[in-house]
Amino acid sequence: QRHQESDQPPRPEPQELSPLNGDTAIAITVQLCVSEEAEQHQKDITRILHEEKKKWAQQVEKERELELQERLDEQRRALKGKHEEALQVLRASYEQEKDALTHSFQETNAALQETVARLTSQLEAFQAKMKRVEESILSQDYKKHIQDYGSPSLFWEQELESLHFVIEMKNERIHELDKRLILMETVKEKNLMLEEKITILQQENEDLHVRGRNQVVLSRQLSEDLLLAHKTLEKETQLRRQLQQEKEELLYRVLGANASPAFPLASVTPTEVSFLAT
Repeated sequence: QRHQESDQPPRPEPQELSPLNGDTAIAITVQLCVSEEAEQHQKDITRILHEEKKKWAQQVEKERELELQERLDEQRRALKGKHEEALQVLRASYEQEKDALTHSFQETNAALQETVARLTSQLEAFQAKMKRVEESILSQDYKKHIQDYGSPSLFWEQELESLHFVIEMKNERIHELDKRLILMETVKEKNLMLEEKITILQQENEDLHVRGRNQVVLSRQLSEDLLLAHKTLEKETQLRRQLQQEKEELLYRVLGANASPAFPLASVTPTEVSFLAT
């Protein structure tokens, strides 16, 4: 038995844990807890920062949309005001010139009608007088002369003188009527000129309406261009926001990789992270 006991290996004696080994385990446990807490804190910071960034982006986008809408409204009001002002000026000028031409045309037409009526009345009176003269010469005077003198020769001489006088009167009257006819032709030409001016004014009025419609079309085109620029600005803003978000996420990763797990990130605020990202 002694020989067998001497051949067996010695049994390991139970060892007690030293105080140094216990502190190491506690330190490892604390470090793991701190790492988990730091990771959770970093997640919370990321989430809060993302929410704040999203709210800020929405607020900025809303303010930009309002500002752009105000600019569009202001430009539209300015264009509409200029168009209305120009249209009112042209309408006032057109109405004023139209009234003046209409008044002048009415006065000239009334004077012409009065002249024609007076000339017609005078011509009728002259024709009636000449008819009476002819009847008197050819009937009464001739018979009386035959009764008084018995010979028609002297009568015909007197009648020729009377006819010559009558012819002279008719010639003078004809010259006077020619002058009045020339005056009437002049008035007629003036009326034609007034009608041409009225036609030109009507054409200008139509051109004014066409210009007004063109200005409306131009205003619509400008509004569409501004809306297109607004959409382009929105796309650029969205792209810039996306790039900013990617930059901040990359910065969070870099900060998360370089940060020591033994130290919490509670001292880092969203404002400081945004400042570092910029």
